[in-house]
Parts: sequence; C-alpha cells; structure tokens
Amino acid sequence: MLWCVLFLLCIAALLASAPTRGFALCNMLVQLGLFIPFAHAMAWRTNRLSYVDFAWPAGVAALGVQLLVLAEARTTLIKAIAAIHLFIGLRMAFWAAHMYRPGVLTRDLPRYQYQRQRWARAGFRSERFSVQHEIAVQEMANMSFLAMPVMLLAADPAPAFTVWHAAWMVVWLAAYAFESVADWQKRRYVQTHADDRKGVCEVGLWRYSRHPNYFGQWLQWIALAALALPSLRALWGLVPTPAFVVFGLALAWMVYLMFSTLVFYTGAVPAEHFSCLKRPAYADYQTRVNRFFPGPRRAVSPIDP
Repeated sequence: MLWCVLFLLCIAALLASAPTRGFALCNMLVQLGLFIPFAHAMAWRTNRLSYVDFAWPAGVAALGVQLLVLAEARTTLIKAIAAIHLFIGLRMAFWAAHMYRPGVLTRDLPRYQYQRQRWARAGFRSERFSVQHEIAVQEMANMSFLAMPVMLLAADPAPAFTVWHAAWMVVWLAAYAFESVADWQKRRYVQTHADDRKGVCEVGLWRYSRHPNYFGQWLQWIALAALALPSLRALWGLVPTPAFVVFGLALAWMVYLMFSTLVFYTGAVPAEHFSCLKRPAYADYQTRVNRFFPGPRRAVSPIDP
C-alpha cells in the first residue's frame, strides 16, 4: 500500500503542473485502456495474474507513442527516447502476446505462483482481490514513476541533443547489449544441454552474476532516468517547487523501483526459489556467484563427506 501512496503522490504532482498535466491525463486514459481489457478483465475471468506481462510492456510502448505526439518539440532527442520505449515495450509485449491463445496459459507463470505464496504468508484471504491489486500496482507505475522520463522530456520547451545525452545513449546501448548477450548465452546453454535438465548455466556472463540479464535491464532504466535530468532542470521555475522536488525524487525512485522489481518482486528471488527446487546444484552456484551485480567469483571450500 505504501507504493500505491507514492504512485498517487507522483500522479498528483504531474497533474498539478501545467507542463505535464495534459500528458499525465492522456497517459492515465491510455494505460487504463490497455490494462482493463488485457489484464484486469482477463485476470478476473481466469484468476491469473500473468496477463499483466502483456499490459505492462504495451503500456511502456504506449509511452513512446505519446511522447512523439505530445512533445513540445519533436527533436532528435525526443525521437530517440520514443524509439527506446517503443522497442522495450514491443519486444516484451510480442513475446507475452502468445498467452492469449486458447490453452496456452493454463496456470500462472512461476514468478506469480511465488507471489501467491507471499500472499499466503501475509495472511491475505482474497486471492482475487490480491490479483487485481497487483495489476493495479503495475498500472499505476506506468502512470507515474516509469512515465516520468518521457513526461519531463515532453514538457521540455527545447529538448536539444547534447553530449550528456550522447553519453547516456551509449550507456543504454551497452546495457541492452549486455542483456542480449546474457539472454543468448542462456538460450545456447539450454539448447546444448537439453538432456541435462538439472544443470546450472554457468557460462559467459552467468559466471559473474546469477542474473546478468536483469542487471542489464536495470542499467537501461538508469540511463533513461539520466537522459531526463536536463529536461528536469529546464522545468525549474515552470512548475511548482513541490512538484519539481517530487519529479526529481521520482527519477531516483524509478531506479530503485526497477532494482526492487528485478531482484525481489518478479525477478531474481522468485526465479531462484524454483531453480533451487528443480536443480540441486543451484545452491552451490549461489554460494560462488553474486546474485545481481557482476563481480569476482567466490572460492568455496569443499564440504567434507
């Protein structure tokens, strides 16, 4: 519930500021138009939370479209940031769309099965309400924190492409390449070890991080926050001071929000819960390799028989 309060505070600041109000109102309607039919309604009918995995990235892609339409000036910078959001969103939404085919999603994805275990430990009695609440959390994220970079850029009266932007675009591209290489290495390992279902992928980047793909995703969101900082500075004096403070804190919170999501919420922790159940060797892997941040491998003394 604390996260919901923070989401609402961010939305209120966006609505209270004239330069961001129009985009914020439009984005609320767009996100509702995506989440209600593709996540809320489907989850209400089937009691499966996994449908949010299509609505959320579709909402990210929609941010890119809105940026192109609603920006004060359609500059090279605006086009580049819009393209990034379109690429991020459409790539994930494309792979999630198959869930809507009849007979494909017979049970929730493992990360959402793990979420149900959390609800049980917390004593939540209404699973149907909890499913709708979880969808609403991701919906409000798309209306507030995750939308902050594009809203600041859209409100910037002169969003010029500077050396700062060029440097952080390079960071974003490097982070995307890092994630892509990690995904490719994992796919190749699965293909070449098809007969070893209990083996642990410990090749390439996976030798130094147990979730290098998630780390690469996180770096991409850091880059997006950094790319919006000059636009935040440009709004000084154009928005109420409290709203300006909220906008700055929101960019920092977005970085933390994505870290928390990729590690604890739907990322590393749920994935490792099931990996430990299916692969006995995974516990040993955990003792030697960092969970999220790439780093040196740790030497572990052999256990006496």
